This record gives sequence, C-alpha cells and structure tokens, in this order.
Amino acid sequence: MKILFSEGEWYYRDLGLNDVDRYAFSFDGMRYYNKSDRFLYQYDLFVCSYYTMPHNVILTRRFHALGVKTILCSDGIFDFANSFKNPMHLKYGLTSFHPILQDVFLCVGKNEANYFNDKAITMDFMPKRLISRKVPCPIPEDKRVLLTTANTAYFNNQEYDVLLGLIIDIGTLLIEGSIDFSFRIFDKKLLASLNKEFGLDISNDIDEGFEDTLQRYSSVITTPSSIAVVSMFHRRSTALLIYRDWPMLLQTGWMVPSAKIFGIHLSDFLMRSESRMEVQDKFLDGYLTKNGMTERVLEAAQVEFKSVKERESLIIKSYENMLLSKFNFNFEFFIRKLYKRLRSFKILSSILNRIKKSVF
Repeated sequence: MKILFSEGEWYYRDLGLNDVDRYAFSFDGMRYYNKSDRFLYQYDLFVCSYYTMPHNVILTRRFHALGVKTILCSDGIFDFANSFKNPMHLKYGLTSFHPILQDVFLCVGKNEANYFNDKAITMDFMPKRLISRKVPCPIPEDKRVLLTTANTAYFNNQEYDVLLGLIIDIGTLLIEGSIDFSFRIFDKKLLASLNKEFGLDISNDIDEGFEDTLQRYSSVITTPSSIAVVSMFHRRSTALLIYRDWPMLLQTGWMVPSAKIFGIHLSDFLMRSESRMEVQDKFLDGYLTKNGMTERVLEAAQVEFKSVKERESLIIKSYENMLLSKFNFNFEFFIRKLYKRLRSFKILSSILNRIKKSVF
C-alpha cells in the first residue's frame, strides 16, 4: 500500500510514525496538488495535518473524486478558543476542524473524538512528541510549582491583559505563601511584563524540554494546552488557568479562575490531595491510549468509508486562499510582466519582436 503524507517526513516521525512492511510512505505531498489524476491514483491513502493549508483541501477533494480515502491528523489537544479565535485561522476565513472534509480524523483525546464523530470516522491517538516516556518520572520531595503557558496563550490584547493579571495574582499568592516556584514562559511580551512586576531575577526555566524540566517540580499551573496532559501523566497536581468563557474538553484536577478561589484549595494542590488526584486520573484516562500514529494510520486504512459531504463554501474559500497566497507562483503572469518590462528597452524590443515572429 502506498500512502501519501502531505507534510514533511520529520513532522510525522515526530508524531510517532514508524516504517511498516508492505507500506510505502511518501512525504511533502502538498506539492502534488496540481498533478494529474493518473499520478495521484498511484496512492491508496492520503494523510494531511495542516487544516488551513489550501493544498490539503484541494488534494482531499481530488482524492475523493478518485475514490481514495483521506485522513486528517491533529498533533495536539483540541481547544475551542484556538479553533474559533486564533487570528491565523480567521485570516483565512476558516474555523479549525469545522468542518472536517476528510474521511477519518485522528485526534488527541476520547472526548475530542466523540465531539467530532458525527463529522467523520474519529480515532484517538497519542503523539509521541507529547509523551515520550513509558512511565512517569519521579516526583521531587520538595514542593515546587511550575507556572507556565502554551506558546500561544492569548489571541488579542484583552485576553493578554486578563491572562497577565491572573498570572501576577497567582505568582503573588505563591510568594506570600513562601512557596517555591518558577516560570516557564517563552512569550517575550508576557515575560517582559512579569519581569517588570516581579523583578528581573525571576526564575524562567526554559533550557530543557518539558518532560526533563518537569522532574524538578511537583505541581504545574498552566493555560489549556497539551502540557496539561503531559503533566497529569507524570502524576503532578495540575491546574488550568481560566481566563476565557469558551468551553473546554480538557479538564485537570484543579481550575484557577482567580487567586482568591485557588488560594482556598492551594494546600490540597501542593499536597497532591489523594481524592482530587483520583479525579484527575479519570480525566487523564480520556487521553491515554496504546495506539500511536502508526497504529491508527494502518487501522484507518482498513475501515469502511463514511460518506463525507463536502462543504462547498470551505472548498471555494480554500481555492481563493490558494490564488491569493503570496506563495502561489503564477508563471504566465511573471512571463507577461517580464516581457513588458524588457520591451521598454529599445534594443531589446527589436530583438524580442524578431524572436516572437520566428516562434509564432
């Protein structure tokens, strides 16, 4: 079986894709969006991940016309705010994963799979890049908190102000309680504001990967992101900063709408209250699965087709995005423009006229 992956090989290897006997993988398939049907028909399955990439919509539609199954793959947890408010999505006039045009949707989390199961055949999986270890790392004896955020934690100035205020309030709560903590902030704007508030000597633990960093902490406070799932897997008491009114499929043992409310249960959080950790483990079960990228792709290749009604509005918008993209190279337009430019030079103009007559 020949499978075409739209994005680069490194991307899917990072998700956990491994070579399998009798399966041939090809990558960077998005460059084939304008290839002939005969060329595309050599593939038995098409897999893509970048939802807003017009190439993937075009290829999905073309493979559907050829009767070839298509798969959409998500590389992290689904977040409603990110789907509906992310400027990178709004810029293209799209809402991430709404709708799903592909036959099968691979996503992180059972609740997420259940949410989308009326749109396509859904399967949950665990990307290797999220949890790379087979067992949780040891918890340090000293109580220490890691206060962190997703790489893109806010989508406008209003969200930024609310999030910053909440982080400052939580940081102040920890300082007043003489609780050891560090930040893990990659956003320069957010970090500059925190430096201004707490001083330039604040600890910002960003030198290692998250799982390695986690070994130094017993608890984690974070914005909604895949980080929370990793933290729960490693048995850290995990709290989510709540600064939006959007619903969330992701749940952890603790929620932080304000420092005042969180302060009431801070002791339970630091001591990793047994009853609350049991609740957190239940939430974690919704994400844990033995099925990785390779297993799910092979399984999806064998399932029966579920008819997907293509949304014409999305397809039209994707073609429009393709035409307007600065990466779209219109060769004919370039040649005509170059020809007119060269004709402005008298010597070259006579030469071009002779060439034109001899050719045409």
